[in-house]
Amino acid sequence: MTSTVDATPAQWPSEPRPEKPAADADAVRRARRVLAVYADGTPRETRGQRLYDAWQLARSLGADAEHELMHARFDAGQEQRRSELLGRLLVPVPAGELLMGGDPPTGYAYYGEAPAHRVRLRTFTIASVPVTNGMYRAYDPTRSLGEPDDLPVVDVTWYDAVMFCRWLGLRLPTEAEWEYACRGFDGDPEPGELASYAWHAENAGGRLHEVGRLAPNALGVRDLQGNVWEWCQDRYDPEFYARSPALDPVNDDVGTDRVCRGGSFHGFADMCRSTLRYHEPPDYWAPDIGFRCAGDIDPQ
Repeated sequence: MTSTVDATPAQWPSEPRPEKPAADADAVRRARRVLAVYADGTPRETRGQRLYDAWQLARSLGADAEHELMHARFDAGQEQRRSELLGRLLVPVPAGELLMGGDPPTGYAYYGEAPAHRVRLRTFTIASVPVTNGMYRAYDPTRSLGEPDDLPVVDVTWYDAVMFCRWLGLRLPTEAEWEYACRGFDGDPEPGELASYAWHAENAGGRLHEVGRLAPNALGVRDLQGNVWEWCQDRYDPEFYARSPALDPVNDDVGTDRVCRGGSFHGFADMCRSTLRYHEPPDYWAPDIGFRCAGDIDPQ
């Protein structure tokens, strides 16, 4: 494997919280109902887009209002949940440099992969496996009933994925973070090695597989390639690479679809490469789309 990652540490200033207009009283009452829990602690609302919209309204009111509105459903007990569900599965990824994107020498070139460009990333954490049915049922007891706990959760929208991560005090990885973690300092596996790392059309038998059964990459992260496409934070813009910032890039401005990465159990091996960009509307769901969690690490 050929490395495209330089793990030289670096630090970047944090972005200020954007100012947003205050919401009217009726909108706040609606958000409060959406974010409420019943007396036994079960959620009143589980639909990701409604929860996301309520969260964005809460954020627009400032940090104190966000804390008050989000506390019962999302913030109370957050650290304990994160420890119980992910524990040691959160892998620290050191800061460094990535030659992101590019034109593959052979195979299928998806629109938007070029040009190759260097970016630098601050240190972050990423889950070593995708979110599973068992993990997701702790958040929404009505989902994936009867499905094995260790299979990756699927049929989730981007909104569902974002709000699950928010429930744990985490977030989705950015597209750059996902690709950086996927390379694992060693680059993409050679074609003959891919079956050791990824479930795809040639070895998956047309079905999902339990997470964590194949080899990890050099960072200790598994299943980034194959099994399920994974939602990323970014909006999809095929021209973003031509204007991408060099430091910690994320596209949250242009485009309506959201990025998916990694290929799936019924995609060909070539679609599992780390540079391939796929995208779907944020309210789309499918039996081969899942996600994993990521998070920030405060600079020392």
